Amino acid sequence: MQFTKTDRGKKLIREAVVRQDRQDRAKVLQKHKTRSEWIREAQKAFNAYVRWRDRNEPCISCGRYVDNNIVGGNWDAGHYRSVGSSPHLRFHLWNCHKQCVKCNRYLSGNVANYRVGLVWKWGQTKVEELEVLQSNQKIDINYAKRVKTIFTRLLKHRQKLQGEL
Repeated sequence: MQFTKTDRGKKLIREAVVRQDRQDRAKVLQKHKTRSEWIREAQKAFNAYVRWRDRNEPCISCGRYVDNNIVGGNWDAGHYRSVGSSPHLRFHLWNCHKQCVKCNRYLSGNVANYRVGLVWKWGQTKVEELEVLQSNQKIDINYAKRVKTIFTRLLKHRQKLQGEL
């Protein structure tokens, strides 16, 4: 079937209207996101960066290398001090490392071995500094937006430098 010029013009106009409607709807949805939704998105960007940063390293807790090509994912971004007990360390890069699903989910973080891995990686003084770090900072929407933007851009930039994009 061949389109006439008017049909082609109508199709382009219809596509432009649909695109504009989609953009308007996205703006409204962005405006009405809750704090927890922003934190969830920021955590997702942060975790993706941590998994990429540690992609060539073994699990911080057990030292196992797991095949990255298995469907379903084998790696989590595990926190040494949990997000529930230390929410101020949620986005702290010293506190989060690549961890296998077995250690993170089924062994509750495998904390004792996690600490040993941290001492090997960062040294005793940094681990002790991390363990005593306290704050009553509450994460607000603007902070979560900044974290999401920073780690999304950082991941893309690093991947581009490595030639992975």
